[in-house]
Amino acid sequence: MAERTAILVPAYQARATVGGVVARLRELHPDLPVLVVDDGSRDGTGKAAREAGAQVLELPQNGGKGTALSTGMSRLAQEGFEWALCLDADGQHLPEDVAGFLSHRPSDRCGVVVGARDLRPRSMPWPRVCSNRLTTFLLGLQAGKRLWDSQCGFRMVRLAAAAEAGLPAHGRFEWESEALVRIARARWDVERVRVRTVYNDAGSHIRPWRDTMRFVRLWFRLWAWILR
Repeated sequence: MAERTAILVPAYQARATVGGVVARLRELHPDLPVLVVDDGSRDGTGKAAREAGAQVLELPQNGGKGTALSTGMSRLAQEGFEWALCLDADGQHLPEDVAGFLSHRPSDRCGVVVGARDLRPRSMPWPRVCSNRLTTFLLGLQAGKRLWDSQCGFRMVRLAAAAEAGLPAHGRFEWESEALVRIARARWDVERVRVRTVYNDAGSHIRPWRDTMRFVRLWFRLWAWILR
């Protein structure tokens, strides 16, 4: 990829895993800057990331994953980067799969390249398969185009598209879904690369009932925004 790309890692209470993720990214792609946004952690997440070779932006309090991503994208845009390659700090996204994003040749109107996992029960628990397929379908209706895997945070975002789409400055896990819809509605394309499925709830900050209700509220809020 010719454009300037940086890796963006939102992290919260991830001291046990973020150092290994950053170290592996630096080993595989030493020319790519890694920005870790420490979302108000109290366990030394920022220190572990910094010692592994990342630039660290520390937020004073926990604002949610969407807040960390939005803040990181704004910082990277200010520094002149064109793409933010986002992955999680908990080890569920394999640094080895970054190469697939970097070798992808996005179209001129591509706003985001999503990591598309194998959404079959043999790869992840069937309740997650059903939930992911349903939410991806519902969000695809709002986006007006196929989103492939709306719940995967392993994605590469064109920062100009994010700015044009007017993404919210704050949010939690549902922010990533809203970002896809808003970028697509701004007439940017959504493309994909295949990524491997790593399923492990250890260290996850997702709470199924709470986050389901947030998705329902997001669903209605997005329709109100689309139909206004």
